[in-house]
Amino acid sequence: MARGASVLGRNVRVGRGEIDLLVRFGSKRVAVEVKTRVGSEPREAFSEEKANRVWEAARRLGGVSRVDLIAVRFDAHGAEVRWLPEVS
Repeated sequence: MARGASVLGRNVRVGRGEIDLLVRFGSKRVAVEVKTRVGSEPREAFSEEKANRVWEAARRLGGVSRVDLIAVRFDAHGAEVRWLPEVS
């Protein structure tokens, strides 16, 4: 929300798929995948296969213009949260 997004839905089920967050940026609807890891890079867990599954759910839902990733990483120093737009 600090980036100007409004949350339209959480854990949105679309057929057999799921979109972690469905948000609106102005007139655009965006599917957001959230990956959390302890000690490793969350971006690495967002494989091409996972990206394809998120896009398939987004296509079924309709009106989604892009897929973003929120990468949450915990380590001994605390938590790091990064919003990575248009990862797929």
